[in-house]
Amino acid sequence: MPEENLSDPLDKKWLRVADICNGCRRCFHLCPSFDTLFGLLDRPEVDGDPFRLEPDALARTEDGCNYCKLCYNHCPYCPPHAYQLDFPDLMIRSRVRRKKMSGFSRSDRLLARTDWTGKMGTRFAGTVNAAIRNPLLRHVGRLVAGIDERAPILPFAHETFLERLGKKHRSPKRAPEGSPTKVALFVTCLGNYQMPDIPESVLRILEHHSIPVVVPGALCCGMPYLDAGDLEGFRLQAARVRDLYLPLVREGYQIVVPVPTCQLTLRKEFLQYGKEEGVPEDFQELSEHSWDFFQFLEKLRAEGRFRTDFKSSPGPLSYHVACHLRDQNIGTPVREILGQIPGTTIRSVEQCSGHGGTWGMKPPHYPLARKKAEKTASVLQENGPATWASDCPLAGKALEAASGNPVEHPAVLLRKAYGL
Repeated sequence: MPEENLSDPLDKKWLRVADICNGCRRCFHLCPSFDTLFGLLDRPEVDGDPFRLEPDALARTEDGCNYCKLCYNHCPYCPPHAYQLDFPDLMIRSRVRRKKMSGFSRSDRLLARTDWTGKMGTRFAGTVNAAIRNPLLRHVGRLVAGIDERAPILPFAHETFLERLGKKHRSPKRAPEGSPTKVALFVTCLGNYQMPDIPESVLRILEHHSIPVVVPGALCCGMPYLDAGDLEGFRLQAARVRDLYLPLVREGYQIVVPVPTCQLTLRKEFLQYGKEEGVPEDFQELSEHSWDFFQFLEKLRAEGRFRTDFKSSPGPLSYHVACHLRDQNIGTPVREILGQIPGTTIRSVEQCSGHGGTWGMKPPHYPLARKKAEKTASVLQENGPATWASDCPLAGKALEAASGNPVEHPAVLLRKAYGL
């Protein structure tokens, strides 16, 4: 692939990145994308020269990327280094280009529209959940929706989180004027339609700290569109989130998010992919005022406002640190907060579950995803008898399927410790 024949700047960037990665190889063990890249470079006919790679080498490398983003922080050449190497961005740009050429499959469209599938799933929760457990119907689902019949799927709640709030007549109202700290809860699509105990726990814990909370609605952050390479769909969803939350931010509310992927999207991905050129000020405002839930609690602790009136302890915990939490470089606030509970010991595992959003649900990728989940689950198991926890519900489900061990969200554990 001689450089003079390259018309797309993405291909030129790819060859530059492949050359840098070939000379470094620090990420050789991280994911299938690097296995593919180095395998292609190590063939005798290529001999480490990226300019000898076939035109489809980028697409073949990108197909193994589940966008865990672990390579970004692992890379010595990522910004602010002069090389400005951003491997995950290259993979996303490649996926976007490939999907523009091939079009989106039925599976891409279905898995990206989580708000729609969530509404349908909860409306017919009994039927849908029975279908999830039925091997024959799962096989039909593979043919129709492109979801591997062995892939773990979170069951749908019979009531959404918003419906639960309405029934109890406890929907939080706007904070009084002059409130020093007030929160707009980002419910997440998983929290609204499949795991309402998570946003319910976040809400009750914040109320326990006398913090006014408003729930403006429940929207997907848009990451599934980015997973599918649908950049236009992602931008439309980003605009919906902006229009719902930005007025609250400008009223002084902080956005609190209980799922690391959604927090990463609000904090970083909107800035990088929300618009084609530059960093829009409105997305910058969202980014600066969004918090991972436990990061927010750590802020309260630093201010002397964190409550320690615990009623019980979860005991020993084996904690899986979500990949998209690690990408944000905010430490492990779950360890700091749950570590305040007397009688609680925490051992962390920083390995990918392999699920990768929608990536690990598709038949070509599921075997690799399951292999990673089993490896990470075995490390969690080595921690001895303990409650398993993960702040990523999808990772938790993958680890649970690989091991048979239930995985709790840390917010649920904290709520139980408070006795709320």
